Amino acid sequence: MTELAFTSERLDDATVLSIAGEIDMASADALRDQVAALDVAEGILVLDLAGVGFVDSSGLGALLGVKKQQEAAGGRLVLTRVSPAVARLLEITKLDRVFGEA
Repeated sequence: MTELAFTSERLDDATVLSIAGEIDMASADALRDQVAALDVAEGILVLDLAGVGFVDSSGLGALLGVKKQQEAAGGRLVLTRVSPAVARLLEITKLDRVFGEA
């Protein structure tokens, strides 16, 4: 089972959630649960993906779900420090256009 490690930090108008590990079928629910526990739906949520080296289709689904949830509540999701491997996956799937630039 893949374990994710999280640290969060509140900055001026945003909450930064740093993630380490692989976002895959085994850990996608942990990501969703962690975001829900932060309760930043109306604000800016920054996901720092520097420590994420792999994301599978379940992980992409979880990231999209977090984005949709933030936007539905009037908030915004920003991805930052995306590792080269994950950036390539986002590019291949054209999701780099959905998430935009940080």
